[in-house]
Amino acid sequence: MTLKIFKFAMPVLALMLIAGTAGCHREQVSPQKVSLESAENTPMAALDGFVWQSSTPQSKLDFLLGVECAMAMEAAIKQVAEERGGTVELSRFANGWQIAFRDKARPDIVRQIDEFYTQNPEQRKRHVFDVIWTEMVRPAVDASRKAGTK
Repeated sequence: MTLKIFKFAMPVLALMLIAGTAGCHREQVSPQKVSLESAENTPMAALDGFVWQSSTPQSKLDFLLGVECAMAMEAAIKQVAEERGGTVELSRFANGWQIAFRDKARPDIVRQIDEFYTQNPEQRKRHVFDVIWTEMVRPAVDASRKAGTK
């Protein structure tokens, strides 16, 4: 049963992330121009520092909302599985996000990402998820482990 829930949830999570990033790209791309074989042409794949910095503040907030919705879906799947006697582990990213940003509002996270790209303009080719994971989430998880908290 848990596997069935998981198989259903993954496409939903992917769609939620894509919907959350709809405004985060340099130019409007018509559906006819996006090739399924070429992931690098999708708005999600193009979400690097250049795109992030040129996105509107609302688009940045929408992107983070999409990420948070995907993680909420993951938590809901875990809860349903546990209620039915199964187990589902949250992803390392979702666990790390909760540790890194538990006391931060979305605008604060946007500012943190903005500051990273402003202070490191040579790293604007890095994907936003890479920056979030390596510069924010992973250091917070490491600090949490050293402090003995979860």
